[in-house]
Amino acid sequence: MAIQQTLKKLGLNEKEIKVYLNLLKHGKTKPSDLAKLTNLSRPTLYNIARSLVSKGVIAEDQSGSIMQLAPLPLDNLEKILDQTKRNLLEKEELVKKAVEELSLITAGKEYIVPKIRFVEEENLEKYLFDNLTKWQKAVISSDGIWCGFQDHTFAVKYEKWIDRTNETKESRNPHYRGMVFTNESKIEEKLGKKYSKSKREVRFLDNTNFTASTWVSGDYVTMIVTRQHPYYLLEIHDKILAHNTREIFKKLWEKTQ
Repeated sequence: MAIQQTLKKLGLNEKEIKVYLNLLKHGKTKPSDLAKLTNLSRPTLYNIARSLVSKGVIAEDQSGSIMQLAPLPLDNLEKILDQTKRNLLEKEELVKKAVEELSLITAGKEYIVPKIRFVEEENLEKYLFDNLTKWQKAVISSDGIWCGFQDHTFAVKYEKWIDRTNETKESRNPHYRGMVFTNESKIEEKLGKKYSKSKREVRFLDNTNFTASTWVSGDYVTMIVTRQHPYYLLEIHDKILAHNTREIFKKLWEKTQ
């Protein structure tokens, strides 16, 4: 039932949903009868009832000689949302407090923690376009070189993105240029003619066949697989790793001049 999925998203588990829906259907009910209706043991039923009472969707009716459980008006479901909001606010305050207290411990120390992003094929093209400016600005703020090793299948699949890299205002910055090793291919012949006067410089290595792409842009190291499905991208934001990868590239680039 659709309502069961909705209640589950609101935070009720399957047994709570079963008890709650039975109460809505039958109205005020003794716990012993409700246990039979739901095929739950009495101890389990009592535990679930306490949980639903705490969430504000049912109540205990003590007006008679025997306690009964009763559903509260449906508007009370909004209390679940209110409680969720309160919990989030409490957690937000706790995070702020933790940051303040931990900052005292780490004062005067620099901690660089790598940030890693994994992007699946269905989101890959959007991620490339959305992060192009970020990568190019990172290049400009560092050594001005977007460098790397490229599998030519990346250019086949994402030629429009390569076109875009040469159209941005960042690509016209005098402190920016691209230097890439790649495989000899028809797509690179095409791009070579198209961007012969651009800042995109390409070189080929003898007896080398790149089967994945890796580039360094500022403090970002990005690896992309487009040789076979599923395509994927792995981005690592780490100053130390980026520096060492760039150094290897520069040495190799110097030797192929």
